[in-house]
Amino acid sequence: MEGNMLILVTFIIFVPSVFTKMFILQADNSRTRENHMVINLGNASNGNALLITEQEPLSINFCIREKTTVRLNNFRFSIDNENALFTVNLDHGYWLGTYYSPPRGGREDFIDTGAFPRVYNFDAGWHVLKVDVRPGSANITVDNIEFEITDERMNLDILQCSIMCIQEAKFVGRHPSQTAATETAYISQQSYDTKCAEVDNVNIPIYNPEVSQFLITATLPQYKSFANRRHDNLTNCPHLPPQLWRFSDFTASSDTERIQGKNSSLIFIPKDFSSRKSIAIIASFKLEGEKEGSIDSKIGNELYLRFRNLSVPVTVMMQYRENTGRLSDASVRTFDPHSLEHMWTIPDFTWIEDTENYIVLSMEADVNVKFEVSYLQLIKRPMVPDAVSTIYRSDDVIIEAVNVQLSWLAPKTMTVRLSSGGIAENITFIRIYRPIPWNNGYAQVFVLYNDGNVRLLPTAPEGTDWIPFGTSVIVGQTKSDRVRPYTVITQVDIIPERWQMKVYYEDGSSVKMSLNSTSDETQLLVSDMDFMQDRFTHPFATIRSMYVDEGNTDVDSVKIDNKQTYHIMDKWGSLDGRSFAFHRRCISTHLTLSPDIQVDILETKQATTTPQVSPNSI
Repeated sequence: MEGNMLILVTFIIFVPSVFTKMFILQADNSRTRENHMVINLGNASNGNALLITEQEPLSINFCIREKTTVRLNNFRFSIDNENALFTVNLDHGYWLGTYYSPPRGGREDFIDTGAFPRVYNFDAGWHVLKVDVRPGSANITVDNIEFEITDERMNLDILQCSIMCIQEAKFVGRHPSQTAATETAYISQQSYDTKCAEVDNVNIPIYNPEVSQFLITATLPQYKSFANRRHDNLTNCPHLPPQLWRFSDFTASSDTERIQGKNSSLIFIPKDFSSRKSIAIIASFKLEGEKEGSIDSKIGNELYLRFRNLSVPVTVMMQYRENTGRLSDASVRTFDPHSLEHMWTIPDFTWIEDTENYIVLSMEADVNVKFEVSYLQLIKRPMVPDAVSTIYRSDDVIIEAVNVQLSWLAPKTMTVRLSSGGIAENITFIRIYRPIPWNNGYAQVFVLYNDGNVRLLPTAPEGTDWIPFGTSVIVGQTKSDRVRPYTVITQVDIIPERWQMKVYYEDGSSVKMSLNSTSDETQLLVSDMDFMQDRFTHPFATIRSMYVDEGNTDVDSVKIDNKQTYHIMDKWGSLDGRSFAFHRRCISTHLTLSPDIQVDILETKQATTTPQVSPNSI
């Protein structure tokens, strides 16, 4: 964006022990240049300065992320050979300073004011800085403004109001008297940084060994936005494309040294040192799998080999090490001058995560030949569409069961049973829709995956066809030895017209889920919690979400008991409370209308060892 001088009237108390950030904004921006004369000056920082007169004062809009002190660190301007006097004010009433300058050497002779004397605290939101040239003063030409702000998460997009933030969101407890009588829970900070918006790097387990009932509530964000941005953002997501590794433009010979890639390498072994008729290429590589929440080590592959050119036929035999440790049967392809590329398929569940996997390519020709390779690459096989079946439909509810051919927990799936007698096998997730009166359609409000992940949506507002999911909650005692937390659901029994479910887990645990959705919110009540694992060391629920940077998030804050708000990525360790609201204060360009999620403890009782329960219908 062209220099936005957000003359962010800068006012920050500079305290050495407080983290500060410095911004320099140009006076000449797309708005101000329409209302003021732009003067080309060689000594201006970007070659242009803005003419400010008594009749044409300068007003700059700027925004703040949270209540913050800001200091105007420098105001760079120039004058003609005349006296100049101007005043800088904030929000039509707060005086920052008045500056006087005697005649100087002309407009190319820029003056730096240094720090202005006044400092104010500003709430989050929209502010206006105004520069008034006093009567009788010479005109001034403004280059830029420099300021310091004591907010380490402030960025230029927020300052320029490309991203708007609210000072505080309010989350009143859904059942305050009931919640107040419970034992406190605590959340633990286990999040990590990412640059990819499609990675759930926010990981916050919730612990309470005595919890017996809790409520999850999904509502629309409290910031004001009608932008329904809802599509993936794959920027900085190198793990998502289908290619696992690729080596380009090399010669396969005994003279070629080992070629190293990222988590992959090639070595070359001649079969006969006395000739150049044959060579073996051994590709070794590591792949992420279930521990990282990835399907890379499970999904089948396509292996492509292309020669740059050939003068004679070449036979290539491909083998790989299976997950049993044995070498696969050989698969042979013949290359020639008219057929320089071939592909091999490798089945699902061939590889092992966190260990070296191997592919061997043995090349042979009848005469000495130079094996010049254009590329050798391994890609994931194409995914087939999800298999969707409607297992229940009425005026009040639609329930769909979905099978993902290869989910990250494959081959594990769950069985879904209806109280009416219907059964669906090999299900990866279910989703529930409720009717929408204003368009005679249905809106998706609930999803439950077999890894315990629950996704809730408030009803899509009138005027939208659908809104995206965002922050989710894993219900159940998650495994702690994985980067991606999860549990394993084996069976879900549903009473459709009551919107109730009994959920059974692989370890024998079970919970009851009761769903309710209104025009304002969707709630999931979790009760009858029979857990098999240690309640003190295993969470009963885990928040999963995404944070890249302010304005590119699915969550940026957590509010405890509707009192104190903490940034979602701060190193707060653990926090105690009975109500936890995971929300956004700054409008996000990612899944803008995805919901805020509030978790309230409704009932606690003394923790006991729960006997294992065999799955049965509710």
